Amino acid sequence: MPAPSPPMARYLSRRLLQTAALLLVVSVVVFALILRAPGGPSILLDRNLGADEIARMRTILGLDQPLHVQYARWLRQVAGGNLGVSYTAGLPVREIIGQMLPNTLVLSAAALLLSLVVAIPAGVATAARPYTAFDHAVTFLCFFGVSIPVFWYGLMLIVLFSIVLGWLPPGGMYTIGGPRDLADLGRHLVLPALVLGTANMAIFARYTRSSTMAVLRQDYVRTARSKGLRERAVLYRHAFRNALLTIITVVGLQLPRLVGGAAITETVFAWPGMGSLAVRAAFERDYPMIMGITLVISAVVAASNLLVDLVYVYVDPRIRYE
Repeated sequence: MPAPSPPMARYLSRRLLQTAALLLVVSVVVFALILRAPGGPSILLDRNLGADEIARMRTILGLDQPLHVQYARWLRQVAGGNLGVSYTAGLPVREIIGQMLPNTLVLSAAALLLSLVVAIPAGVATAARPYTAFDHAVTFLCFFGVSIPVFWYGLMLIVLFSIVLGWLPPGGMYTIGGPRDLADLGRHLVLPALVLGTANMAIFARYTRSSTMAVLRQDYVRTARSKGLRERAVLYRHAFRNALLTIITVVGLQLPRLVGGAAITETVFAWPGMGSLAVRAAFERDYPMIMGITLVISAVVAASNLLVDLVYVYVDPRIRYE
């Protein structure tokens, strides 16, 4: 792999510094908010614990120290690669996130792939035939996909495909006591990926339609048609390729949402990922777990934005980061 050019190396260095500053600011804000919120960790709310035992536990966990002292201690741990220990699980946060993050990435990748496979052809087709019955039907489905509540949509799919038809499992990642192979994973992946990807399907289809329609009005597209090129070649080789920058931008903005916004979907389908882990940590006030999840999700957001910027260079040769 060739080394990046000096301008690109400077750009990457600058973006990495910005990312480090962003993660620092996010960690400060989240740490202050969760520790100032009413209540406390669930392990301190046990009615069997007396006042002396609760005070001793707060001292062991370091919760009796000032907020800035607690944050400084957590920041030193993070700098050393240690995200702390979960209050409820008693295991290193890094180990738990390392187990859950791949599951969320699998679900997010499946939802994103499904969204793109369906949305891009639908968006290009509606741009080629605007204001027709097909265009109105796709538009209606897009508004339906954006508006439908995720939890209700997921429950209805479970009722239809799991309870009524019996085609797909209602939840989990593998069948208990089953083979735990790709076929079993695929069957469990269908419904949550469909629920998570539906809203993105609608968004991608609408942006693809509007971007492609704008490009189809350009002179070079009319020139390509006048040369006798097939309509499919005009749409995908000329119009869609030049509308791709807008689509890449939208996909890049949705990537963090897929990873960080899967809490409802993972909870409905009992999918063992970062979303359900975050919900559980929030209910239990597991401060180290909440901070670890926040840090990982923020890093994914920054990495997805950087990835989009780098993809721009390869999609459009005119773009240079000088």
